[in-house]
Amino acid sequence: MSFGLALSGGGSRAAAFHRGTLMGLSETGLLEAVEVVSTVSGGSVFGAAWMASRARGEALEAFLAEMRAELARGFIARTLRPRLLKVLLPGYTRSNALAGTFDGVFFRGMTLAELPERPRLVMNATVLNNGQVGKFAREGFKAAGLVPPGSRDFSAWIPLPEYSLALAATASAAFPVGLPPVYLGRGKGGVPEGWGSTPALAGANRIALTDGGVLENLGIQTLLNPKSEFKAWDLAASDAGTRQEIWSPGGPVNLLRGLAMGAVSAPVLERITILMNDEEDRHMRHDLFDDTEEGWLVQALRDPAVAGRPDLKAFLSTRDLGPRRRVLMVRVSQGWGHFVTKIPRWRLVGLAHDYELRTGLKAPAPPAWDDVAGKEAFLAVVGSDLGPAKAIFTAMGGAAAVERLNTVATGFSALSTDTIDQLAEHARWQVHANRAVYWDAGEWKKAGGTGRQ
Repeated sequence: MSFGLALSGGGSRAAAFHRGTLMGLSETGLLEAVEVVSTVSGGSVFGAAWMASRARGEALEAFLAEMRAELARGFIARTLRPRLLKVLLPGYTRSNALAGTFDGVFFRGMTLAELPERPRLVMNATVLNNGQVGKFAREGFKAAGLVPPGSRDFSAWIPLPEYSLALAATASAAFPVGLPPVYLGRGKGGVPEGWGSTPALAGANRIALTDGGVLENLGIQTLLNPKSEFKAWDLAASDAGTRQEIWSPGGPVNLLRGLAMGAVSAPVLERITILMNDEEDRHMRHDLFDDTEEGWLVQALRDPAVAGRPDLKAFLSTRDLGPRRRVLMVRVSQGWGHFVTKIPRWRLVGLAHDYELRTGLKAPAPPAWDDVAGKEAFLAVVGSDLGPAKAIFTAMGGAAAVERLNTVATGFSALSTDTIDQLAEHARWQVHANRAVYWDAGEWKKAGGTGRQ
């Protein structure tokens, strides 16, 4: 069973947060077991920079230190100042300028073909032409609907060995309001002539790519898709999205800002609104059938004659009966109390059962769902001690720090070193907490993992 890592969007905030996720995974012995890394937006810039560093043979500590220093400098000011006049020229956009900055800082002319073979990096973007996910990887570029003439092979890659890694990461991170789409042209170095499953796509002079977060901002979809060559069974997800706040239209300043944004990005925003609506409708259709299937499955499992039910056997025969999937979810919006109260009862019961099998002793009864202190004490008894994670959480500033970190804006402007460090520690304690509760070393080895602890 493979182990995948998803790195969400969120600009520099995401990159700072993902630093802590990598720290925690390294400290818990899971990082070198990662086989595929799926990224979106700011996570793509971070993930591609990490892979470039690995390709150069640099130590993880060196990469994390370099990323910290560059996040403190920021990217917007040093992108626009030397290129202010150039961005006014036809064919050269703010996205091209930002890609130039990223290339000088992290990639140093590196191309897609130079990405390491392991972990496999896949950077997700949104194809504005047809509302599908486009993927950049070592093999090149692919998207649903981009197929050779007369073919139905939707797994076909467009080889782009000389394509700039910096530009691919920027295409995934081209947030529609501030950054225009990155275009992948036809012909040499781009999409071959005639490729496209529909006349509209096959006849398009160029493929327009924008932020992958328009369709899915976590990078998880690529890892969960059973038909994807990047599919993974066990997952670690680093979600840099902040807590949602109450929306307010604001005053004159917001009005002027909205007018300016509309003047610059209106055609792209209109297209994105349509695509997001289509994507949400598609998800709701899938959710409806998933809920229907789940309801039937629960009812079938309650049947006293469950072992002999032919419909249940038929259902199980269509499923890959692997071990229990292990998910390690790390979120900016998550505090200590939220993490502990959300530990489900089935997991507590399972830990108690494992404890009894391991020791021959009677486990204590699982506490109530909202009994934070009781759950901490229970977990310590059954061998899933949250003490180390709580020590990191307390040292970083506790709940007050979490509240502040949820006000950190997205974008690629400079962050203070205190903010960068706190975001990293916020991710780090969650990795340790998740590992203690959901993912112990013995289970990882039994699940068929590499065991590289």
